[in-house]
Amino acid sequence: MRPVKLVVITSLDGGVGKTTLASVLAVAKGYTLLIDMDWEKADLSQLFRVPKKPGWLAPFLKGGLPYVHKISPILYLMPGYEAFELYQRFGEDVVKDYVEAMLEWVSYMPKFIGKLKIPVDTVVIDTSAALRTELLSKLQSFGVFNIFMADRRLISRISDIKAEHYRRYMAYSTLAVVNMVEKDELKMAKKIAPVVLKRVTINDYYGESIASSILRDRDNRKSIDNILTRIKLS
Repeated sequence: MRPVKLVVITSLDGGVGKTTLASVLAVAKGYTLLIDMDWEKADLSQLFRVPKKPGWLAPFLKGGLPYVHKISPILYLMPGYEAFELYQRFGEDVVKDYVEAMLEWVSYMPKFIGKLKIPVDTVVIDTSAALRTELLSKLQSFGVFNIFMADRRLISRISDIKAEHYRRYMAYSTLAVVNMVEKDELKMAKKIAPVVLKRVTINDYYGESIASSILRDRDNRKSIDNILTRIKLS
């Protein structure tokens, strides 16, 4: 069995495109298990029309196995509906438990993939925004490939306090990606972040359609290939 690469996508702000990037990376690469650990939205589960079945929290709630949805023979997704519903009811009171569950999954994931017997060598985890740096530090110590996602605010004029927050988050990341950059901002963005994604028009908000829209742009395709190469070599 090939080693399993663990990739987590994090951000300081919401709405920067973490879920979009998770979708694009998984579709572009294949042989990937997506996990929807964004307990504030669970958008990834909805983008791929995953049935509302027990997801990654299942082992911690009732001791059952999580449902793994087959999108294609080389693409799978573990939903996060339960985490979203509990977060809506209890708010920040459940986050500590979610963090512990996430870390346990990261430790157990290679063994879990082996037991599933599915053709997967990469796991991409979509997360909620503004995770605590203590969690980011632990993920870093586990050797997880952490993609820090930001939008054009990272390259705009921001306060010193906001800039310091960005620096702290990026210190725990393996790779920084700036998303939704306009064409005339590309040169400036590339001086700040290794990988830049241009804003494109997305007409159909379905996981694979979103990926196709991003990948049709030549520059974006190169950027995604760049990320996948870095993950492979990590």
